[in-house]
Amino acid sequence: MSDSPLTLTEDDKNRLFTAIGSVVVRFQQIELWQSEILAKQLALDVLNDRYVLMASMSFKQKIDLLMVLCKRNPNDFRNIDFQLVKVALNTAEEFRNSVVHSVWSVCGVEDTWIREKSNIRSKSGFTIKRDVVNITELERADQSLQTILGWQWSESAELLIAIEQLKGALNTA
Repeated sequence: MSDSPLTLTEDDKNRLFTAIGSVVVRFQQIELWQSEILAKQLALDVLNDRYVLMASMSFKQKIDLLMVLCKRNPNDFRNIDFQLVKVALNTAEEFRNSVVHSVWSVCGVEDTWIREKSNIRSKSGFTIKRDVVNITELERADQSLQTILGWQWSESAELLIAIEQLKGALNTA
């Protein structure tokens, strides 16, 4: 198993599919956890109302409200850089969206996996970005999502590393 652009093995395909699936599930965990924290801050039933919050608000809306409410409870959230947490959570969503809304396919000419991401709203109109897939980067990104999931317990330096890794992975995953 290597990350050589010309590699196309069954093991690589399985690693790729596992990494994509893990990114999706890890982000779902992030969103659910934020909904639970938000439900607690709103004095709602955490287990029952977390799904109401998930369904009724966009991720960004939940994060904006969560950050305001958490700042009001310094006893629950000590030494938290809320601006950094907000950047980390929004970067996680941007990365997840990039993974989910990309097309992952085999380039027949080179027999390698590529990721294609189209955009109709770019400054130059419709564009398609094509990248050779780097499975290891995608796996590292999943670990960064794990760090962001535990933002309450992560050090600022760890969150900064996770943010930078996800931003880099947007270009190389």
